Amino acid sequence: MKDLYKGHNRDNNDGQAHSHALKPYYVAGFVLLTIIIIKTYAYAVSGSSSMLASLVDSLGDIVISGFAFFSIRMSLKPADHEHRFGHGKAEGFSALMQACFLSGAAVFLVFEAVHKLFTHEVVTHHGVGVAVSLLSIVLTLVIVNAQKKAYAVAPSLALKADQFHYTSDVVLNCAVILAFLIDWYCGFVYADPLISIAIAAYILRTVKHIGGDAVNMLMDREIEQEDRQKIIDIATAREDVHGIHDLRTRKSGMSIYISFDVELDGGLSLEDAHAITRELDLQLLAVFPNAEIIIHKDPVGDIYDPRHRVAGVHH
Repeated sequence: MKDLYKGHNRDNNDGQAHSHALKPYYVAGFVLLTIIIIKTYAYAVSGSSSMLASLVDSLGDIVISGFAFFSIRMSLKPADHEHRFGHGKAEGFSALMQACFLSGAAVFLVFEAVHKLFTHEVVTHHGVGVAVSLLSIVLTLVIVNAQKKAYAVAPSLALKADQFHYTSDVVLNCAVILAFLIDWYCGFVYADPLISIAIAAYILRTVKHIGGDAVNMLMDREIEQEDRQKIIDIATAREDVHGIHDLRTRKSGMSIYISFDVELDGGLSLEDAHAITRELDLQLLAVFPNAEIIIHKDPVGDIYDPRHRVAGVHH
């Protein structure tokens, strides 16, 4: 049994894998500065509220990515005496701040678009606006691709929120192109502010997803039922495990925490019972490599445990 753990350095392996979550931000920093410069120029010459919406979103991107970068760095800090469960929830706070910042940006865009609906400001330099938006799409896809590769190795909530946001930016830039083309070819002066309002609504839709994930992490919501069922199936598939109860899970940063009780033959020695749960640990880690696992042992038929005093959680 000891051979199974030989060379299994989880702390070093996990730290190296999780550090991949930081790499896309080095790419994003350079790309975003480029996008902001060209969008500022495009807005200055065109006066388009849709381009302003896109520019505001990009300015928000660089602020949000900064928060995400530092939150991931914080979450990667090892557990210490004051934070025994690590610092993973820093990612939840970062994602919540992203949601708040984007909500404010969306409200600003609505006010600006409503103002332009009544002032009928003329949009010019349509070709510049279209070209800048197309270039922004290409550059944004570079960021999204880097984030997808990193998320496959390091499942960070902050990175997931950023990936979702940058993917929505592609849609946003397509909407800006549409606004320019309608105004250019059809002369429909209301297209630009109306599409700007639509962009604000789309940003708020993004906020719902990002904010929901952040609140779920901060409130220790259970992981997906599909993953909970995998845990149950792995544990109960063993002949020496007669049942499990009190399965509780939560996510913090890139780690998930799993705890449950197993029912074992009451005649087993402590050493044999420990060997069974150690094997079970390794089986679960093969499926959930980012897990911290606590397994309590109970004799078959005796599931009363004074640790669980909150009504509804003893099941």
